[in-house]
Amino acid sequence: MFLPTPDLSETDAYACLGVRRPTVILHERHVFAVGFTRPDVARDAVEAAALDLWIPVPSRADATRFRLAWFAYTHAWHEDDPVMRRAAPGEDGAFPVMIWRAADIDDAWAAEQDRVAARRTAVAA
Repeated sequence: MFLPTPDLSETDAYACLGVRRPTVILHERHVFAVGFTRPDVARDAVEAAALDLWIPVPSRADATRFRLAWFAYTHAWHEDDPVMRRAAPGEDGAFPVMIWRAADIDDAWAAEQDRVAARRTAVAA
């Protein structure tokens, strides 16, 4: 059902992002789990990195909101041109990225705050 995860050393991931193995990156409030094709495996990686990135730990429900995209290197003509572009799975150099959008992270923060408030209420009672 899920596409196999490619060996990142055989993709353009290093040329685009400077990564040689699956990793989690925070950029402009979005989380990018580079090198993952399965939401559950990406969720585990994001969970491991959550404390360092100052993001909430994603739940299983949050993992269903992760979006899979494939990217590959593109030759930039000018200094400000992007170095990567959307690609198709199996395309030469393409690598997978599971994206957890900032809006979905905000929802996870709200859910976490609700859980903490519920615990405080239960302890106070």
